[in-house]
Amino acid sequence: MLRCKYCGAPFEAKDVEADTPYITCRSCGTTQQRIDAKAYLDQVMDQVRSWVSNAMPGGFSMSQAENVDSIARHNIYVTNVRPRISAEITEYKFAANTLMTNPLFVMPFTTDNAAKPVHTSASAFEFDAKIKGLSPLAVDSGDRRDLNGAEDLVRAYALMINNVKLLQEDKPGRYVLMSNNFSQASEMLSKSNEYAPVSKRFSALAQACTGCEKLLNGDPMGSIGYLEKGVNGLKDVKDNLFSVPSMAIMYQGVERELSQVSAVADLVKSSSSTGGDPVKTLGALAKISRIQYPNVSNWTILRTKDRNSELFQHLSQALGARSGSGTVLIASGDGDYLFPFWDVDLRYSFVTGALWSKKSVEVTEDILVPGDFAIDAGCLTNPASGVTDIFALRPETSILAGLRGSETSISGGEGIGALSETARPGSPGARKIIVPLSTKKEAEHLTENYLVQRTQSNSKLRLSKPYVKNLIYVPCKVSGSSVIIDGFGKLLPERIKRTDINQLIVL
Repeated sequence: MLRCKYCGAPFEAKDVEADTPYITCRSCGTTQQRIDAKAYLDQVMDQVRSWVSNAMPGGFSMSQAENVDSIARHNIYVTNVRPRISAEITEYKFAANTLMTNPLFVMPFTTDNAAKPVHTSASAFEFDAKIKGLSPLAVDSGDRRDLNGAEDLVRAYALMINNVKLLQEDKPGRYVLMSNNFSQASEMLSKSNEYAPVSKRFSALAQACTGCEKLLNGDPMGSIGYLEKGVNGLKDVKDNLFSVPSMAIMYQGVERELSQVSAVADLVKSSSSTGGDPVKTLGALAKISRIQYPNVSNWTILRTKDRNSELFQHLSQALGARSGSGTVLIASGDGDYLFPFWDVDLRYSFVTGALWSKKSVEVTEDILVPGDFAIDAGCLTNPASGVTDIFALRPETSILAGLRGSETSISGGEGIGALSETARPGSPGARKIIVPLSTKKEAEHLTENYLVQRTQSNSKLRLSKPYVKNLIYVPCKVSGSSVIIDGFGKLLPERIKRTDINQLIVL
């Protein structure tokens, strides 16, 4: 069977039987001259024959295998072949399992360079050919089963290496190639109990890729069914993954795939119900993956691989609310836009009074953190500008109250707490949603930095660890490129005053 000289994949029979001078690989998408594919096949088979020959005892030829009795063949396999090939099979199995821990899907118009296979697809397909060349020696049913299983795994691994390359290139037609590779790999692994979850995962991803291809080709309604099959399939894999403990390593990869496929499905359904253009919206959302966050020394968490997974979950939730299949927490207020804020619970204590009146007072406050703060270097270097700075507004109390110990607070955030308490699950209706560009962990980190900043200037203050409760949306207005939010008064974060709506992602 002819093989692709670029990736090593065998061509399909109908392509081989055609009489055209050029042939296109259905795995990597490259086109080549048929004569070059034939030359590459000859080269590969020479290498395979040489490798197989070196594995054989002196004087034995694979061409004689069928004329040698089964006991002799079994002994040759056990003594000469299995020790050599087992180590390589183990190596490829480990590499395949490691690759499967990564998400193997990207939303349209985005790329992902996170996965780093340790082999090329050509070397994996070549090893598959070596296994096939040894199959006549495996006369024992257990040996045949092991070789067939290894062959299926290595071929599936090679196809996934091709898909990893496609994840890195935003080129037309890549979803057709990815879907084809996923479908083939799913079928190969469906025979194995151990890899059954992987087979189901790849089957779901094949559906999702077909949905994306239909969407990009101008058929959003036709894409919905495929995308929903992808979502449901990935949910099933995620829910049952721990039933096969060896495959639990895929959990985070599957979770990230599910969040992305769900986001695409929700976006298409939302756009279809409102008459919008899902492809145009997807192009805007691709900005999430391409945003260059500030490089600030104590903010390395902005460069972790997992943060996009949470951002896509928030995106998916917002799209679900837009399509009517879900809700988001919306605070009271007026405006045609909904701006995201992290609602942080802060408990602190301070010392008040003098002499016999001295005592400690405990206070609970809410701090709101703008959901887009992570793109603003000013917030990262001066955290007070990225929060509702409640300690900048000390309640008006007399000096005598401080001496008597009758102060009840040294912060001015009561109005913020009242605003956050109005947040209720709801639909955005006709209002536009601004997508969060920060994670829960990042909001907590910013608040912690803010508290360190404030305790350095107030020796009376004693603080506990902040707790991020929810992501809420506050109604706001837009004037030009500026965001206007009422109800914050002097506690309006400096970040909001610097926000440029053109730098954000709006649904």
